[in-house]
Amino acid sequence: MVAEIVSALRRSLIVTSFDVTELVEEESVQFLRVRAEIIDGSVLYVRELFFPGHTKYSYRWQTSSGEMRLRWDNAPHHPTIPTHPHHRHEGERVVACRARPPRRYWRRSRRG
Repeated sequence: MVAEIVSALRRSLIVTSFDVTELVEEESVQFLRVRAEIIDGSVLYVRELFFPGHTKYSYRWQTSSGEMRLRWDNAPHHPTIPTHPHHRHEGERVVACRARPPRRYWRRSRRG
C-alpha cells in the first residue's frame, strides 16, 4: 500500500516534488507520512497507517500560506456522517465521502 501511494505521487503531473518524511514498513504495520508540493504552489500532506484489517488516513491539501483547502480523513469523530468514519472537511463544513481523495485529483499523471 505504501509503495502504491509513493508511485502515484511520483507519476502525477500535478505533484512537482515530494518528501517522504516518515516511513515504516514492517509485517504488522506500514506507516507513511509525505509532504508533496503541487504545481500551483499548494501543499498536500499525506498520512497513512496500515494495520492488518484496518487503515487510518488523513490527506490535508492547503495553500502555500497554510490555509486548508480540503482534508479527507477517517477519524471517528463525526458519527452522524452517513459514510462514517470517512469524511471530508471543506473549511468549517464536514461532508460525507467514501474514502481518500478521489482519483480525479491525480488523474493527470505520467505513465510508468
